[in-house]
Amino acid sequence: MSVSILRTLNLPGWNYKISFEGISILAPTKRDATHLAQSYGDALSETASKIKGKVRIGWRGCKHPIEFFGWMSSAEAPQPSETAESILSCGGAVFCSQLHIPVDLLYRMVSAADNERPVSIVRQDNRKQIIVNQPMADMLQTPPEVATQRVMNHFWLPEDLAQLEQRLQRQGRFTWTYSAGLNEQAWAVLTTQFEAFEVEGIWYRQGTCLSTPQLVPIPPGAFAPAA
Repeated sequence: MSVSILRTLNLPGWNYKISFEGISILAPTKRDATHLAQSYGDALSETASKIKGKVRIGWRGCKHPIEFFGWMSSAEAPQPSETAESILSCGGAVFCSQLHIPVDLLYRMVSAADNERPVSIVRQDNRKQIIVNQPMADMLQTPPEVATQRVMNHFWLPEDLAQLEQRLQRQGRFTWTYSAGLNEQAWAVLTTQFEAFEVEGIWYRQGTCLSTPQLVPIPPGAFAPAA
């Protein structure tokens, strides 16, 4: 590990140990853990690659540690045991269909796993919903393996989706009450906090649902084929 990381680990409240699986780091708080992950993600991935193991960052009372694998610093695909769900060790609290997970996106996955409200993340370039937490999967009444493959224009009216994307460009973050499809058989009025963010040149939008869905009749033109 780099000198900067070792200096951090030698500060009061930090601890670490080395085992056959890799390096386990215990941070004083979740905030310290996420700061270390955000600041030194590349170096931690390189360390995992060199030791042919993993680097895990946890904190006291932690249920969802942050983990780094060697494949994150290379072009190689992860092993089946190193998919997003295993990386977070969250027992199925959050799901992702994207193999390459930059540190900032991993941080949002950890936050989604901890969030009691329904959370989803959509890639803006292809409008694919790639991340949902368990509360979102429950709200959509859709298996997460299906929900994380959705192309979202199929579940919005075209004019509403256009308005959403225009507001994201102008405002970046806002709360909006609108209607959309929960699944192929249900349409509902929702209140959601939307936020646009960029990771490695790719724009995403995160939606955190703030209300209980109110079912309404499916409007004409809904569930049109995805463009």
